[in-house]
Amino acid sequence: MNRRSILGLLGLAPLALISSKVPTDNPLTANLIRRWKRSKEYTLAVLEAMPAEALEYSPTEQQMSFAQHFLHLGFTNNMFLGILLDKNTYPDFEAMMEADFFLDRPDPVNLMQPDRLEKREATVNKALVAKYVADTFDYVISGIGALTDEMLAGGGEREKPWFLEGHSRLDLILRGEGHTTHHRAQAIVYLRLKGIQPPGYSKYNTL
Repeated sequence: MNRRSILGLLGLAPLALISSKVPTDNPLTANLIRRWKRSKEYTLAVLEAMPAEALEYSPTEQQMSFAQHFLHLGFTNNMFLGILLDKNTYPDFEAMMEADFFLDRPDPVNLMQPDRLEKREATVNKALVAKYVADTFDYVISGIGALTDEMLAGGGEREKPWFLEGHSRLDLILRGEGHTTHHRAQAIVYLRLKGIQPPGYSKYNTL
């Protein structure tokens, strides 16, 4: 597929007019991809550290379960990159929820309020959550790979739900990584509360 076809697929056709100005190497996108790959490894390592039978542990009834934090961050990453890549625009959250870029979740678990997975063998539920998280990371990494550094600065003017108004493509990618860090850190606290040593941060964040 040529550059023009890729741009059209992503809803970025106007940028094809300046393709001669797009650098052939993209150090920013390359760095983003590297960081997201490392983030994927670390996030899955944190998930793996919790025993399957404690996957839905929560310190209080008001908090998301351990599993929900991972489903929530995966869904959010899928959402941010879906908005970035889709040629359609979404004026509000309800319209966005009808978009066809969302990957299938293990269950229609509430991703904002405490909820539980379907009753299955604990190891099955853990495998389903891990696959979903991995798939959403792969979706992000693949999407970033279709962009160029020049494209990252654009997109702020596109119509989006109010909580993402004005976000450039780079903003969406960075916000996704910040959001992932936020929920992964909470999951690490859950491990500590269960007396489990979390995976070391530095091991998974070297270049």
